[in-house]
Amino acid sequence: MLDLIQNILRRFLAPSQDGVRLLFEQAPFGVAMVDTATGAVVSVNDNFASLVGRTASSLHQAPWSTLVRPVWQAGQTQAPDLFDQPPAAEGQVHQLLRTDDARIFAEISVFARLTDRRGQSLCVVMVKDVSKQVAAQAQLRVSEERLRVLTDSALDVVWTMSPMGELTYVSPAIEQLRGYTPEEAMKHTIDQTLTPDSQVVSLQYFVDVATAMQQGLPPPEFRSELEYWRKDGTRFWTEVLAFPLLGTDGSLVEILGVSRDISQRRLYEDSLRQARQRAEQANAAKTEFLAHVSHEIRTPMGAILALTDLALNTPLDDHQRDLLSKSKTAGRLLLGIINDILDLSKLEHGQLVLAQLPFDLRDVLQQVSDLVCDACVSKGLLYEVEIAPEVITHRLGDAQRLAQVLLNLVGNAIKFTAQGHVRVRVRCVPGDDDALHLEVQDTGIGLAPELQDKVFERFVQGDNEATRAQGGTGLGLSICQRLARQMGGDVGVQSQVGVGSTFWTMVRLPVSSEDKVQPSQSQDAVASDAVAGLHVLLAEDNLSMRGILKQLLELAGAQVSVAENGQVAVQMVKDRHCDLVLMDIQMPVMGGLEAARHIRKNPEYQALPIVALTAGGFTEDRERCLEAGMNDYLMKPFEYKDLIEVLQRNVPGWRVKA
Repeated sequence: MLDLIQNILRRFLAPSQDGVRLLFEQAPFGVAMVDTATGAVVSVNDNFASLVGRTASSLHQAPWSTLVRPVWQAGQTQAPDLFDQPPAAEGQVHQLLRTDDARIFAEISVFARLTDRRGQSLCVVMVKDVSKQVAAQAQLRVSEERLRVLTDSALDVVWTMSPMGELTYVSPAIEQLRGYTPEEAMKHTIDQTLTPDSQVVSLQYFVDVATAMQQGLPPPEFRSELEYWRKDGTRFWTEVLAFPLLGTDGSLVEILGVSRDISQRRLYEDSLRQARQRAEQANAAKTEFLAHVSHEIRTPMGAILALTDLALNTPLDDHQRDLLSKSKTAGRLLLGIINDILDLSKLEHGQLVLAQLPFDLRDVLQQVSDLVCDACVSKGLLYEVEIAPEVITHRLGDAQRLAQVLLNLVGNAIKFTAQGHVRVRVRCVPGDDDALHLEVQDTGIGLAPELQDKVFERFVQGDNEATRAQGGTGLGLSICQRLARQMGGDVGVQSQVGVGSTFWTMVRLPVSSEDKVQPSQSQDAVASDAVAGLHVLLAEDNLSMRGILKQLLELAGAQVSVAENGQVAVQMVKDRHCDLVLMDIQMPVMGGLEAARHIRKNPEYQALPIVALTAGGFTEDRERCLEAGMNDYLMKPFEYKDLIEVLQRNVPGWRVKA
């Protein structure tokens, strides 16, 4: 082929060969003939003339050195002589010297060497415009340099890895991170780089990438935390991001990754976890402390209320009865404070479980009215209850806790109202049949604006003579808020100093499908015939409480046997007949839970009712009682009516034979 072209060019040198000249002119690239001895241009085609911005005729005998300038490659001390290159050698990049100073780069290569008829040595060169390629390469070099500067100066470690898992680049930050130079780090195997658990995570990623490529899916990115080895043998955690880079044919070229030291973040997270554990331990300790304190306080409180009940059931003159009634009222107030503290603790720990039972809202309102009626009469206050006609009173929820919320709101209203009225209003929330809106409006002292924003916080009370005189813990409204929110609602207040206040609560209580709802028990509940003659085994270690309970049970008509601890109670169940066991939880020698388990081991006593006496008040106390095989529980302190109710609920339908 080269010989053929050389023959054509020789024919071109003859003036009569116009056809060959036409072929020369139609070449798709620039062509020039240069006299190698003088460096003068002998002939060019129009494409070459166009590249240098001149006419073909003006280039005749023009010095070649005035048309092109070699571009030195990196590492070269001087540009090689073009005419020393052999034909078909790789072309050299030159800048074409144009009169308009346009930057045109061309790849020039020797196409052939010829000798004309006069013996002159001619060199035929091909000239291709590669300006776009040169510009792209320059831009690529700038990008590569920019990337190199960024990666070399980055605090995070930037690395690339081959599809086989071999590191091909590691940025200098690796030395600060691991103590190794990039060259050393690139030679490390995976077990020298990562701890065993992190090796598993890393290798799994390569498996996932290979699986995706085999299935023709895009390979996944990697985001995880890996633990690295340092040069000194210590470990540290990093956050690693890896991105697979694909070639134009869709094959995996390499994996680009960034590793960031997160040791400080991990230390901070560990400290947070430890702080949380300490807080949980402190909460558990507080819960345990409250359980013990509750037991220690509730037991004597139970004795006080029970003794008062016993005294009120004896012949008394009016003055004595009045004193005892006031004593019982004071005991109930003290019990309310104890219950507030315990309820708040249970709410904070999420241990207060609301019942979901059918009830009649009118019974709840009546119960509250019964409790506050005397206080309103003594202060000369008008007490009213208004229920909107559209309100459906049959609801599903925790009637006792709803009564507690209302009683707190009504009690506060009465406490801070000297004259006028206290009014309770109940209405539905438009568009939501399950939502009830309850208001307690009074004509009392009112609240200052700054106090309205924080009155539902714990231990907050009004800072004036009237509120200080009334006393209290400042927990009631906080508990109301938490209970209302647990019922799916909230609380709020509107007030004006000297005019009065309106406290409201919204709760979500689904409408009950049951038409007949059992009304709440009367305050003056009495023992039924079923309790009379009931043989009760009472296990209680506190001598005073044991005597009081015995008297209360006998007052209800029951026959009572007593045991000072659980071990004695277990033996007495075996030795004599009993219809029901009333068992204190905390007793020496053997507690009530253990005693209940021993009793249940005997199949003969599987149906024997066992009622727990507990002063704890936490949900887990009830659950532990039921898990131990007990049927029910009675919370200390309790009133006479509470004792009768629990006996009635558990009157057995059988008798253990003597």
